[in-house]
Amino acid sequence: MWNGLDMNSKRKFYVFTLWVVFSILLFTLPGCVRGKRVEKEPLFNKWKAMAEKSRGYSPTAKRRVIHLQKKAGAKAPEQVTEAPLERPLPTQKISMKMHNIEVAVLLRALARAANQNIMISDRVKGTTSINIEKAPWDQVFTAILRTNGLTYVWQGNIIRIMTVEDMERDLKRETQKRGLRLVEPLLTRIIHVDYSDAKKLQKNLQKFLTKDKDGKPLGSILVDEHTNALIIQAIRDDMERLIPLIEKLDRPTPQILIEAHIVEATRETARELGIQWGGLVRHTGNVNTYITPGARSTGVLGQPLSVAGIDPTSGMAVNFPAALGNTGLSVGFVAEKLGQQVLAVQLSALQKEGKLHIISNPSITTIDNQKAVIESGKEVPYQTVENDETQIEYKKVLLRLEVTPHVIQGKTLKLEIVTSKDELDWANAVQGNPAIATKKAKTNVILEDGQTTVIGGLNKEKTDVSESGVPWLKEIPLLGYFFKGTANSKNMEDVLIFITPRILKERIPGQEDQP
Repeated sequence: MWNGLDMNSKRKFYVFTLWVVFSILLFTLPGCVRGKRVEKEPLFNKWKAMAEKSRGYSPTAKRRVIHLQKKAGAKAPEQVTEAPLERPLPTQKISMKMHNIEVAVLLRALARAANQNIMISDRVKGTTSINIEKAPWDQVFTAILRTNGLTYVWQGNIIRIMTVEDMERDLKRETQKRGLRLVEPLLTRIIHVDYSDAKKLQKNLQKFLTKDKDGKPLGSILVDEHTNALIIQAIRDDMERLIPLIEKLDRPTPQILIEAHIVEATRETARELGIQWGGLVRHTGNVNTYITPGARSTGVLGQPLSVAGIDPTSGMAVNFPAALGNTGLSVGFVAEKLGQQVLAVQLSALQKEGKLHIISNPSITTIDNQKAVIESGKEVPYQTVENDETQIEYKKVLLRLEVTPHVIQGKTLKLEIVTSKDELDWANAVQGNPAIATKKAKTNVILEDGQTTVIGGLNKEKTDVSESGVPWLKEIPLLGYFFKGTANSKNMEDVLIFITPRILKERIPGQEDQP
């Protein structure tokens, strides 16, 4: 068959074979290259894990074990529940007719009619007569007791019927038991407080100590500041009640990493930021409206697409506060949904383009419900004259940020934010010393873990001086003044503060840092 082919057919066969081999190599080699690249992924994951660990962890709770020796020969206390009028009596209707019958016998017959367990004191004496027709059991029972000067108490499921003298004897016995309890020896335990403030715990726990007849606590709770420990002296019952309370109160709280980006941008750049990131969330009553990411608008706020809207699940949702107005500070939000470093990358890119200036990028870690403070500024010298002597004092001109986080519902945070910005006011200077104008705002916001809120309204006026003129001639000394001119332009700059809280996860028990 091969010999039967002409030269032209053989040539076509060779070309086809070479094309097939070349195609196989073309699709195989990139796969090999990609296969080699995959080998780098474990190293990448290793460094990524190390970067996560470098942030730190939240403390993990540990179990506190405190032993209390048992009383020698102690018996379990008798559980007695006495509620004379709180537990309901049987109410079924009964009919009964008896004449000159002993009270104890009548009460036993009445108990059998209601299938009720009773216990009658030996002091119950006397006889009585009864003639009732379809009356409620509880009314008949209480009427018999009152007629014969008796009373009752519940003890579990049993009704104890006794005389007034029996009741007084029980009360006296209970008072004697209470007196014996007051002379019970005190136990002493030292409990180290790991996460809470020992002084605050002392103040709260003092209220749970048993008091004597004069209202003074039996025992004491002292604080050792050096070891942050509680020295508790109390009776056994109080000690058994205080230790679980300490276990509940002295719990580790999560740590929160507060990341802040403080930037200066022109008014136009700030508006462009809102449009570029896209996505808007408004809250009007109980209705949420959204603009989807990538939306364009002539203003920062724009118009929502619909009443229900679409949750922005990519990019960011930006709501610059108060439309970047001129009336002091205000708070908006940036709900970052895609990636945790999108904001930092965007701001860094804009700084390289010269559209904004990143003043600082501080980060600080604090624990739940504890204030974190970030300050950025300088000290300005002030000259004062006192008793013909000139003195120099320095006053701080700061941009101050206070954030107090509180973790609610696992991944949701409530932030109490206090921000203030000082500015030198040369227009109202006194004796050459500028006045200090302060803008301050305080607010509370609720964010998800990793979301960002933005604070705006910190605006200032910037004056730029530009020079123009005839080339070469404007450089001539003295004469060049006639060939050039200067122009002053005033621009408004906004200081934007982006705040991102991140909850640090707990360290897994037995987990070790990888080298």
